Amino acid sequence: MKSKSQLSKMLLIALTLLMGLGAVAEATPPPVYHGQAILGPGLNSGRTGYSQTWNRTLSPDTLYTLTGLYYVENGYTLTIPAGTVCQADTAATLIITRGAKIYAEGTAEQPIVFTSRKLEGQRAPGDWGGVMILGSAPVNKVDPLIEGGIIGGTYGGTDPNDDSGVMKYVRIEFCGYRFQLNNEVNGLTMGGVGAGTEIHHIQVSYADDDSYEWFGGTVNCDHLVCFGGTDDEFDTDFGYTGNVQFAFGMKDLNKWDPTGETNGFESDNDGSSTSQATPFTHPHFSNVTLVGPERTDALVGNLPAGHKFQFAGVLRRSTRTSIYNSVIMGYPWGMSVRDAFTQASALTDVLQLRNLSLQASVLEPGSATVHDEGRWAGIVTWYNTAAYANTGSAPRNPSAIGLTDLSDFNHPNPVPAAGSELIGTADFSAPALAGFAVTTYRGAFDPALPMDQQWTAGWTNFNPQGTAYVTAVGDGPAAAPRAVLASYPNPFNPSTAVKFSVPRSGHVSLKVFDMRGREVAVLVDGNVEAGEHTAVFAPSDLSSGTYFLRLSGNGFTQNGTVQLVK
Repeated sequence: MKSKSQLSKMLLIALTLLMGLGAVAEATPPPVYHGQAILGPGLNSGRTGYSQTWNRTLSPDTLYTLTGLYYVENGYTLTIPAGTVCQADTAATLIITRGAKIYAEGTAEQPIVFTSRKLEGQRAPGDWGGVMILGSAPVNKVDPLIEGGIIGGTYGGTDPNDDSGVMKYVRIEFCGYRFQLNNEVNGLTMGGVGAGTEIHHIQVSYADDDSYEWFGGTVNCDHLVCFGGTDDEFDTDFGYTGNVQFAFGMKDLNKWDPTGETNGFESDNDGSSTSQATPFTHPHFSNVTLVGPERTDALVGNLPAGHKFQFAGVLRRSTRTSIYNSVIMGYPWGMSVRDAFTQASALTDVLQLRNLSLQASVLEPGSATVHDEGRWAGIVTWYNTAAYANTGSAPRNPSAIGLTDLSDFNHPNPVPAAGSELIGTADFSAPALAGFAVTTYRGAFDPALPMDQQWTAGWTNFNPQGTAYVTAVGDGPAAAPRAVLASYPNPFNPSTAVKFSVPRSGHVSLKVFDMRGREVAVLVDGNVEAGEHTAVFAPSDLSSGTYFLRLSGNGFTQNGTVQLVK
């Protein structure tokens, strides 16, 4: 596939396609790096496209900087080991295209981190783009283009079990770059991602848009965290039908979307109409704890002037999103079910809210309820149906929910305390919850365990602004032994000796590419001992021109050029 840049820049693109320097890093902050590597077209390249058209494995001991719009193209894989840190330049976005795969497999002890390249104390939502995964699972649009102005970002297909790889124990911080007004990149965007994909234990912090957004697809996700994002926590559109269990979100009272509403849940079947296109957006969420900006009694009614915080959940435009065994608190208002089609799905028991504990503080104008009666006069009667076991239609304070301690934003303890209504009130009898892990409690956290033993322990970070990933911008990590690559004679005909040295033993590849980035020869592909080696490049079927050498191995990459003259 061609690069996303103009043809006149073909030579530059071919060179940058092969860029990258090896390096090594420690696991404990602040890390000590032995080198660093650029992923993409280079620093300050904005939204310049870059295509990865080979299988690439990063090294956990390298400090990486993501630049440009980095596309992992169809048929190729990006592998990111546990403990890898990837800083991101302004606007940089990682896009796993339809047919490509990502294997980002962190652990609770060594999570993978995508974050801003700015120093601690200087980071902000929107410093860079985010992570996008595009697959071939069903959506209710025809080859839609993913939001955020991503050229070539089409997604969707006919395979509900499509496999885009694995993301687990991954943090995504200070993301959500605003490409243009109302056209941002989310923290983690999933377009047509299939059920064969594994996504769990993800934390999105300080996104300048939605923390998570699913555009169609069937992928099941669990153990998700949203922290400090400016827009919605969980947004579903275009026929998403997966399941989500165990999720925690918490809003920063000083950060909201300046261009629209900031809600907990938001869901549409179609983003701009009440289209009846199928598959309908119909995910099932269970064991969610969402905490809005009014997290304590003292904050009720004391949000900053001009804030945009609104509803615990907005369900509209023919969605059938259903929520079970959860708690949503700290938002000014409760639930908003906004159109006749969505309301009909609720009344016919297709859209379900069950065993939901709600806390909101503001009465809907002219009403005695926190719900949006202005758009649906019957919402209170429906929500309060006895068999649904929902609570919270009347205003109440956050303390009524009974979570342990939410006063310290950077050290939250959302575990239900003794006497909380969340304990012992879950119900998994709904047929839609077959296959979910059964709990006795509502919300994301087990009341029998302290916070340091919950599923968030070890890998999450609720103070990423204060985390040191580098000691200074441009301080240049300590240099490690580098790979060396040289050829003689050059120019050549009919052959040239390619001499190379590698700093450490392991799998090494030495490949040759033409001006268009196409692989034309493989000189080395196997285990190589550390030290100096020679390979011969003797093309008999290639025409005169410039060719690019790419040497890569365990944490290093080196590039070179040769000139064939016939």
